[in-house]
Amino acid sequence: MGRLKPARLFGMLLVIFLLIWPIYQIYGMLQPSRTKHDATFLLYQVSLFQLELLSNLLGEAEKAAHTGQLNALRQAAYSVNYTHERLVLAVGEDRLSELSSIPQLLQYIMRLQLGGERQLKTEERDTLTEIRNGYKSIYDDYTKLMAASGTTVIASQNEKVVKIDQELTDMLRKKLLQ
Repeated sequence: MGRLKPARLFGMLLVIFLLIWPIYQIYGMLQPSRTKHDATFLLYQVSLFQLELLSNLLGEAEKAAHTGQLNALRQAAYSVNYTHERLVLAVGEDRLSELSSIPQLLQYIMRLQLGGERQLKTEERDTLTEIRNGYKSIYDDYTKLMAASGTTVIASQNEKVVKIDQELTDMLRKKLLQ
């Protein structure tokens, strides 16, 4: 009789497992999926990385001697614009604003490069320094843009980013009109 108890116990545990496991699986399927939130947060991280790259390349552009050295900066600006636009689409325009200064930056770089490869003027390097400082501020606030859960945009941080972005946009428009 001692031999039947472990076998019987094992059989009962197996039956309980076979009853509970499908219920647990069905419960998991009925729960809302977190993949959308995870993908959005990953897109935010890519956008943050691209913005950091842009900021670093702006630092290098300050030291550039001629307009040909701004090609990497132009490509980084395109990347930031693309990834941030996709993030806005994923999160929603009502919660995350676009970075309107990026297209202005692209126009400014293209204007500098329009005449072919030439020496950068001191004034143009100073403008690149101003732009770098602005994007450094945007980057600092952008790092705090998403909640730790990765599911929501922090509205106050978005407002800070929008304010700095608008100042940069206005400054770049003035430079483009000169």
